[in-house]
Parts: sequence; C-alpha cells; structure tokens
Amino acid sequence: MFVPLARHRELQYNLIRSHAAGVGTPLSPEKTRMLLALRINVLAKGHSGISLNTLNTLIAAFNGHVEVNIPASCLSMVPEQGSVGASGDLAPLAHLALGLLGEGEMWSPKTGWENANKVLEAHDLKPLKLSAKEGIALINGTQLITSLGAEAVERAYIIALQADVVAALTLEVLKGTSRAFDSDVQLIRPHKGQIEVARRLRALLHSEMYPSQIA
Repeated sequence: MFVPLARHRELQYNLIRSHAAGVGTPLSPEKTRMLLALRINVLAKGHSGISLNTLNTLIAAFNGHVEVNIPASCLSMVPEQGSVGASGDLAPLAHLALGLLGEGEMWSPKTGWENANKVLEAHDLKPLKLSAKEGIALINGTQLITSLGAEAVERAYIIALQADVVAALTLEVLKGTSRAFDSDVQLIRPHKGQIEVARRLRALLHSEMYPSQIA
C-alpha cells in the first residue's frame, strides 16, 4: 500500500498506537527500566533508522535530571502480557514508546503513576516527534524477552550458589563424606558445572580457614 509522503509522520504514531494492545499488570519500574536500557543499547548502535533526537529523548527519560543521586527514570506503563515471544516484543515496546509520545501513563520516583505528558513535563522532557521509519524502529525488537531472561539467569545463578551452601550444610549435619567431591573424581566426567560445584563444596566443607568441625 502506498503511503503519501504527507502522511508518513501520522503512520509512525499509528503503528505505535495500534500495537499498544498489551493487557495485565504493569511491569515493575525495575523491569521497565531494564527494558528501556536494552532498547537504548540497540538503537544506539545506529542500524535501526532512528534519529539522534529520538535516541537522546530515550536516554534523557532513562537518566532524567538527577535529584539526590536518584535518576528520574521516566518509565512508560508496559503491561506484562502481550508479547508473542517470537518475531518481536511488538506490544511491550509499543507501550514503552507510547509514554514517550506523551500518551498513556508513565511512572517516575518524583510523580508516581501519572498521565505521561505530566510525567515528562515534571522532568523537563518533551514528547517524541517521530519521523519516517521511526515507528517500526521503536517497536521492532526482543528487548523484553532479553531483559526478563537476563534477570532470570542472574537469579538462577544466585539460587544455585545458595543451593551449594544448603547441600554442604546438609552433608555436615548428616555426617556424610566429601570424598565424592574430590577433584580427581570430577575429572572422570569433566563437566564444567560439576567441577565448579564440587570445588565450592570442598571449600565449604574442608577449607583451611574453616575446617569442618563435624567431619
């Protein structure tokens, strides 16, 4: 379909409005901030057809005006549900962009949840003025999947470390043997994770600094 040049700007706004169709509880400010950070990272590479002015507006919304060392974090309301999780996070990214257009709701530490225009105004920011191709550039990506996935990996790593401590404590209480965690035994099946867990268990159970009182 041919779009007249005079309507190119209108098309950019309509792309974002039409895809902002998510539902459910809004993402927390922390998760939305991760989403915005990753979106800025992708657009800053210069391969997305985005103007420098639009990119700088996203950065300003992320950084804001620092007050008592607390970033402004002008964050759009992004519903938890709506991503197809395959060809792109179109709906979540559309909601992310919608607030920056001055539409819908936004959140900041200074204002709480409020009309997007009012939040932007409270931080001396102006709504985005989009040019040709910028609508699709703002919504085409997988940064929601990436940000939530990165958080899940980090949390899983922390849980894995805690699990090793629980395992060591359990072995101590049961007066078990730590011979199964000997380094030479681990080399028979040289799986990287297994070797690392065994090393941590040996350190927890029989380190020179903290020798096992039970064993």
